[in-house]
Order: sequence, then structure tokens, then C-alpha cells
Amino acid sequence: MQSLLNQTYAWARKWPVSSYGPLVIFLFLFIDASIFPLPTTVIFITISLIHPSKSYINALTASLAMVLGATAGYAIGHFLWLHPDGSFTPFATYMFDHIPNFSEINYQYAQNLYNQWKYMILLFSTILPIPYELFSITAGAFNFNLAAFIFSTFVFQGLRFFLFAWLIIRYGEGAKTIFKENLKIISIVTAFILLIIIIVTKIGWL
Repeated sequence: MQSLLNQTYAWARKWPVSSYGPLVIFLFLFIDASIFPLPTTVIFITISLIHPSKSYINALTASLAMVLGATAGYAIGHFLWLHPDGSFTPFATYMFDHIPNFSEINYQYAQNLYNQWKYMILLFSTILPIPYELFSITAGAFNFNLAAFIFSTFVFQGLRFFLFAWLIIRYGEGAKTIFKENLKIISIVTAFILLIIIIVTKIGWL
């Protein structure tokens, strides 16, 4: 993670991030949520570290991009993924064969997680080694409620990016060290906080 963060940081400084940073974030996260896995967390952190004052704007951009990209992935799963008999279409087979980490095993794993946890699994999607587009496509292929899927994506992914943005604004350049050493821990803590909020809400304490 440290090496990837350093490489991305050096790459991003070569072009005018101040003008195109939010657009780059939007495009990368849209693609990541819909069809192709990308290191979007590192890209978001890198661009925001270069211009910390834009971190909250970047977080909002990232959240909206995830929602739109996830909706596109949902449409792919709903319309292009399965034949009426439940078998995979040629498009699905092509994706399994050519997209990194986009395997049939991971697809079935995402399906099982949905069956067991419903939309709660999107809470933990940031710390699971599964591309988010698999969750998007699986939700569409099995006709999960679209409104609930969009809402869950916006809330869970949005909190993650706004937490990153807050850390960047609060600690500035020092946040780079924090992310290098604790990115996985930060993601786990974010998921845990959301889980507590949901549990407390469900049992009627809020």
C-alpha cells in the first residue's frame, strides 16, 4: 500500500490536479463501481492530499460517482449477465476471462454474501478483497431492490470518503503517513462505526 500510494502521488503531481482532480476521481470511481477494478481509494487520497482544501468536494464527487457507477453495474447485471435459464451470457463469460479479480468464484461469493447479509454486506465492501462492481452486478442479476442498493452505496461509500477527507483536512500532509500505516484499520473502524449505528437504530435506541 505504501509503495502504491507513493507511486500514485508522484504520477498525480505531473498534471494539473487543481483543474481535473474531481473529474479524474469521478471517472475512476465510476469505472471501479461498474465494470473494472481500480485502486480508487489510493487515487482519491492522492489527489486530495495535493489539494487538501478540495477534499470534501472530492468526497462528494466520489460518493456520487460510486452511486452512478454502481447503478450502471446494476443495469449490466440485470440486463446482460444471465440467460433466462440462469446460465451466464457470453458477455459475463468474457468479463470473467479478461477482468482482473473478476472471477466466477468471486461472483458466487458475492452472491452468497448478499443472500446471507442482504445490503448490510455493502457496509463491509471496502475491506473485503472483492471488486465493488461484483456487488453491483450481483445486485442487478438477482433483482435486489434498486433504491435500497443505491441508498446503501451512497451512505456506506460516502462515509468512507468523507472520513478520508476529514483526516486530510485535519492533519494535512501528516495524513499521508496515517494512510500509509493505517489504511486498513481506518476502513475497518469506519465499517464498525456504521454497524453500531445500524444496530442501535434497529433496536430503537435512536
